[in-house]
Amino acid sequence: MKRLFATALFLLLTLTLPACGQSMKQPDIKLNPHPKMRYEITLTIEDSPGPFESVAGYANFETDTNCVPEAPITAGNYGAKYPVGHSVLVALRPVGANTYQGTMYMDWPKDEDYYGLGVCRWRFSSFSASLKVGEVSFGPSMWDRDVVAQQSKTEYFAKRAYGDNSISDRHVSSLGTNYVATRIQVDFFSTTLSAKEHFE
Repeated sequence: MKRLFATALFLLLTLTLPACGQSMKQPDIKLNPHPKMRYEITLTIEDSPGPFESVAGYANFETDTNCVPEAPITAGNYGAKYPVGHSVLVALRPVGANTYQGTMYMDWPKDEDYYGLGVCRWRFSSFSASLKVGEVSFGPSMWDRDVVAQQSKTEYFAKRAYGDNSISDRHVSSLGTNYVATRIQVDFFSTTLSAKEHFE
């Protein structure tokens, strides 16, 4: 399940296309110039094998399906409707040893009528981070409910994947806590994402 979620996030971040494919026009998505629903995101890394070349965050959104056209026949799901996905880059700045912070807004994308079928309402779906070293990136994430509840989420990653450009999966997903509990702790490093509300 986690691997599927990580793969879906990667596709969303790299393509930012509607789920029904390129046959549906990607709208010109604008950001709200005066967003109010502000959250401060903190990322803490523990026991990493070394530094990361880049650390970035992404606030991920999707629309409702009432405002989008039906999928074309060539999509294989004629009559179905799929939400439009969009990700906004969140700068994560270092604020201490292995600690990064950034600001995101849940009301970032503007609700607009993109397809002449009514106003598309955006919903915040998740926050994800990308910790990159060489050609390998690690992807901690948290769901919308975790951010709203201002909770923290800790995930574990295999140290052996750090900087190993030979591995087939360059986008490393986290390991289950049950798996980690049965292994030697020194084989893993952890990331903790936490959110704090600062509405304006």
